[in-house]
This record gives sequence, structure tokens and C-alpha cells, in this order.
Amino acid sequence: MNKEIFPTLVEQTNKAFAPVQELNRSVVDNTEKLVALQISSVQSYYSLGFSLLRAALEVKDAETLQAYIAKQNELVKSAGEKFVGDAKAVAELGRDFSAKAQELSEESVKAMTPKAA
Repeated sequence: MNKEIFPTLVEQTNKAFAPVQELNRSVVDNTEKLVALQISSVQSYYSLGFSLLRAALEVKDAETLQAYIAKQNELVKSAGEKFVGDAKAVAELGRDFSAKAQELSEESVKAMTPKAA
């Protein structure tokens, strides 16, 4: 009888902790995706900022000022679109993670709930 209890206990423990391990994997995967997105965003935004600064250095008269302002408007529009895209990507990561956590939570509850004989 004791020989049967230990393997059963080990099996139940493994079943109970499997969703937790999967959730931890999901946390790491989502964190990696979020950090990669943030790095990409920072690179885009600092590139935009320096582009604006370099363009400002080229302003020498009314004509180049007008060209600078036109370019600045384009870059700001582009940055706004990038920001919206980044926000959508972060929201999607959050939704995906939430759905995965819910699924794993349900699996964990099922694993811990004794089955009727």
C-alpha cells in the first residue's frame, strides 16, 4: 500500500505544478517579447529625435526652415503611428498572457480537484 501512495503523490504533485511551470515559461516568453518591443521602440524614438536635431542644424534660411518644418511634421506623424502600433502590440501581449494564465489556472484547478469515482 505504501508503495502505491508515494508514486500517486508524486504524480498528483507533478500534475498540480505543471500549469505553474507552464505559466512561468509564459511569463519569461512574454517578458522577452516585451523587452524586445521596448528596445525596438527606444531605438526608433532616439533615431527620430536625432534625425530632428540633425535636420534643425541644416536650417540656414526661410527655405530650409520650411523644408525642416515639413520634414518635422512627417516624422512626428510617423512617430505617432509607431506609438499606436507599439501600444497595440503591448495590449496584444497582455491579452495573450491573460488568456494563457486563465487557461493554466483552469488546468491547475482541474488537476487539484479530486475526481468522483
